[in-house]
Amino acid sequence: MPTNMEKKDLLNKWLNDELTPEEFEVFRTIPEFSSYQKIDAFVKEIELPVHNVEAGLEDLKLRNQIPSVKKDSKVISLSSVLKVAAILVLLLTSYYFISNYTINENTELAQTEIVTLPGNSIVVINEDSELSYKRFNWGNNRVVDLEGEAYFAVEKGSAFTVQTAQGTITVLGTKFNVSSKERDFIISCYEGLVRVDQGDLSIELPAGRAIALGRGDFELNDIHTTEPGWLYNESTFDDTPILAVLGVLKTEYGIQLTTENIDVNLRFTGGFPNDDLEAALQAITVPLHLNYSIENKDAVTIYGEGSSE
Repeated sequence: MPTNMEKKDLLNKWLNDELTPEEFEVFRTIPEFSSYQKIDAFVKEIELPVHNVEAGLEDLKLRNQIPSVKKDSKVISLSSVLKVAAILVLLLTSYYFISNYTINENTELAQTEIVTLPGNSIVVINEDSELSYKRFNWGNNRVVDLEGEAYFAVEKGSAFTVQTAQGTITVLGTKFNVSSKERDFIISCYEGLVRVDQGDLSIELPAGRAIALGRGDFELNDIHTTEPGWLYNESTFDDTPILAVLGVLKTEYGIQLTTENIDVNLRFTGGFPNDDLEAALQAITVPLHLNYSIENKDAVTIYGEGSSE
């Protein structure tokens, strides 16, 4: 493979049609050769104005009284100039396109995906979520856009920002989970420290703590696990309002869910599997002294003590 200096020399000779057959064989091994050929073909299609070069030089000498030009002096053709200009445009356009190219990772229902960011940070994207970032311009734009939920295991020293529609999270060498779905904006920190920003609110969240942000208010809770349960196809909660828990249950199983005679102030700490509805219902209702019934496999009623059920 030719060196950069050799490439430059070969390119100059090619522009002036001075390559020997042997040099051309070397020149065609350059990775950019196909692009140069396309540019050359494009330039040849351009109709250039016809000029009498010798008459033009003589006229220029008379007007400016410059010395005679030797016959063997090289005159760079307009075609060569256009080739160079086209190559520069191609390179600049390619750089702009590559630096602004966004990689999008999407997951469907019941699907998760593992993504390695530049710098070797790992992201596990939960179902029905989208992650996007600019891999080729990561050094200048260390931003990840998230819709939905994802778990981040950040390589130490690899700082970047996670942007959601509801706020941003700034990270540096940590493990945390972000859930940004409709009205829910929940960040759980499992290791290290993250900063959460939403409007005028800015909070530093240490390991073992989670924050749920609403419009203008927030709630802090402790977490007692080292990773989010959904990584293992489970849903976990720490002192979470019962209606929020039932909302997750409804989404995970795609069921019709109704409640009767339930105290809406109940809070749930624990978890349930996402692949066994009967076990999930028992995990929620037993510790809270509730009951349930299942009709037609996709209609569930949860009721409290004293209900007519």
